[in-house]
Amino acid sequence: MAKTDTDNTTGKGRSGQGSFIGAECELEGRFTFTGPLTIAGHLKGPVKSDGLVLIEATGHLEGSLEAAIIIVHGKLTGNVTAHESLEIWNGAVVTGKVLTRSIRVDAGSLLTADLKVATDGPLPNHQAAAAPEPSSVETTTPAMPALDPNRPASPLPGSSLARKLSAMNENQ
Repeated sequence: MAKTDTDNTTGKGRSGQGSFIGAECELEGRFTFTGPLTIAGHLKGPVKSDGLVLIEATGHLEGSLEAAIIIVHGKLTGNVTAHESLEIWNGAVVTGKVLTRSIRVDAGSLLTADLKVATDGPLPNHQAAAAPEPSSVETTTPAMPALDPNRPASPLPGSSLARKLSAMNENQ
């Protein structure tokens, strides 16, 4: 089981801490993370996180993924549950069953999935079995959330993605 550093007094993950799976890493097993997770390598098996999961362009996850926020630049294959949002960026490939409250799919990305966007109530659980070949897309129209101008452009302030987005916003 992988976890971030913990505060010895509370046993909870410290703010600003996170986990990183490097590009040269290939891991197989069952993984549980606390706090943000960045995947640049290859993970095989179910992954659960209570925070953000970022799959970089070199990253590949084969297995179920459950997290609050999921951002994909690389490859993701399996059952996906994003409790808040799923972002699939240009060049990313996502295949399997997808359940989320909000989704963003950029041009140049590939989404091949049974898709369910749920706006109300708790998200139902996916079956533990491997994702079947996608056959349909089911969507509902989500209500547009109010935008908070004070919210950072990226869920990982200080990351290279946040710096790029900030620079793009300054040039406009």
